[in-house]
Amino acid sequence: MTYERPTPPRLTVDITETQARGLSRHLEHGMRRILFGLIVDDLLRLFDKHGASMVIGAMVERAISLKEICKLDLEG
Repeated sequence: MTYERPTPPRLTVDITETQARGLSRHLEHGMRRILFGLIVDDLLRLFDKHGASMVIGAMVERAISLKEICKLDLEG
């Protein structure tokens, strides 16, 4: 009998060549998983606190940047 570990859910997105080169230049492969996991966790907290449509709309309209999102109180 063999034990098969379930595959974790994955998020796959298309990025530009420029974005891929930039990520490769700044992040080792293992760090990408850690960093994007943290970003997803923070986004989910913002969605719960402010509503997904508000956060997504503000980001798409560039009314708020990642820098500003990082300054938001996610715990309060």
